[in-house]
Amino acid sequence: MIEIKHRTSGQVLHRVDADSLEGAVLSGLKLAGANLSGLNLTKANFRSTDLRQADLSKATLHGANFYECSLAFATMDEVACTGCDFTEATLEGTHAHNADFSGSVFRYARLPHCDFTGCKLIKCDMSVSDLRGNFSSADLSEADMRGSKLEGALLRYAELSKAKLDGANLLKADLTHATYNPQQLHNARATGVVGRSKIEAMKKQRRSWWQFWG
Repeated sequence: MIEIKHRTSGQVLHRVDADSLEGAVLSGLKLAGANLSGLNLTKANFRSTDLRQADLSKATLHGANFYECSLAFATMDEVACTGCDFTEATLEGTHAHNADFSGSVFRYARLPHCDFTGCKLIKCDMSVSDLRGNFSSADLSEADMRGSKLEGALLRYAELSKAKLDGANLLKADLTHATYNPQQLHNARATGVVGRSKIEAMKKQRRSWWQFWG
């Protein structure tokens, strides 16, 4: 028997009659504030579950289902969360430093005010999502962010190589020292973007051969 308790009060929120939570069906539950830190929740099903303010830090969540789940203001620092489904999930204010979400789906998800600093989001489908959060130093290479909201988003030092940004709204986003090709922004709304890419900076630093003389 496994008891899922509240992170601060210790109140039992749910009991699972099993020796492991791997592959557990935890859909539609009220687990706001739950302490799930460090647990193996591989392929667990959290569809439509309330996980607001829950602590999932350092949990193993590969292949987990968070469809329509509320993770608002949850803590997900250093989670191993590859290949997960966050379709239509709410991650407003979610704190997830240095987490690995590679290959996950965030389509139609809402992430305003999230802090995904240093996260791996390689090849994630984040299309048509609200991404107005902090993705500083995140690896978003080959991510699909077409049609997403990125107004005012922090993407400082982010890796955006081969990321798809067609139709994305990057109004006043901060891409200082981010790695991307300016051509990636041709079909995006990029008015007022702050900073220039590492690629542009490197080009400006290059000097023609005759500039080294005289």
